[in-house]
Amino acid sequence: MRNFFYLILLLLIIVLMGGCYWFGGNYCLGSAVAKTAPIAKTATAATAATGAAAAVATKAAPAAKALGAWKVSDGSSFNFTSNDYYNFKLSGTNHLTPRSKGLDDVTNKTVKYLKGNPERSLMVTGYYKKDEKNGSIFPNLGLARANNVSKHLTSLGVPAAQINTVGKLIPEDYWVKNGTVVKGVDWTFDKKAAGNDRIADIKKRLAGKPITIYFGTNQSELSLNAQQRKDFADIVYYLGAVNGSKLKVSGHTDDVGNRASNVKLSKDRATFVQKYLQKNGGISMAKMAVEGYGPDRPIDKAKTPEARKKNRRVEVTLN
Repeated sequence: MRNFFYLILLLLIIVLMGGCYWFGGNYCLGSAVAKTAPIAKTATAATAATGAAAAVATKAAPAAKALGAWKVSDGSSFNFTSNDYYNFKLSGTNHLTPRSKGLDDVTNKTVKYLKGNPERSLMVTGYYKKDEKNGSIFPNLGLARANNVSKHLTSLGVPAAQINTVGKLIPEDYWVKNGTVVKGVDWTFDKKAAGNDRIADIKKRLAGKPITIYFGTNQSELSLNAQQRKDFADIVYYLGAVNGSKLKVSGHTDDVGNRASNVKLSKDRATFVQKYLQKNGGISMAKMAVEGYGPDRPIDKAKTPEARKKNRRVEVTLN
């Protein structure tokens, strides 16, 4: 009897095991656990991968540098902060307008300080990128921008002799955004020199000695060499610092053709240079007198192509 009971029990176990196998173990505890465990493992792996990707993304995209506020100070005597700077378009020489109230505030306070302290001077530093196109008459766009802001300060009453200018390469790429040089100039204070050796040096080197500009066919801009750019930068400074100083812009032609036509052509070329110096150097039109001499004042009287080329010129002379 006991053997019969064991036989029946063994048959029931075999039937149950067969049923689990037949139905794929969907209702068997062991199989359910086995199928659930891999899902949890997969989810954990996905979460870890997402976290790793986020960490890589965070590392690859650091926060952009901020330009920060413009802090202007002269020791403990003068301190002011502005959230704005003078802006310039890439390859541009004139600062963008309208200016913000904050920028005008720092400018007006600087002007007031300089007018009240004539023994102090201001160094205006203009910044530029190396790959910008320099269409100015200055050695670099930084100096052109410094000169532009310097003229703004003098228009507000600061004596030109109290301001010096210099150009420097932009040290940080984030100073340029969306085609604009965000930080175009900076300035610092110093003690004003008792005498102005620069003015004396400019007068000695350039007064009465023309800067000669030669013209090509259909020329629309001046081809200035490095020395001429330096000379024009000095002339701009001199015109601002010395009352009554002026430029004479005289045009000349060769002796080919009608004299009356050549006189007109020579004056047209001189007028072109005058307007170019005003647009690209900020020199006031009132500071420049224009004359056209045609073929009457040749520098080489030979009747050769080389001589005639030399005579087709415009001379800019500091008086």
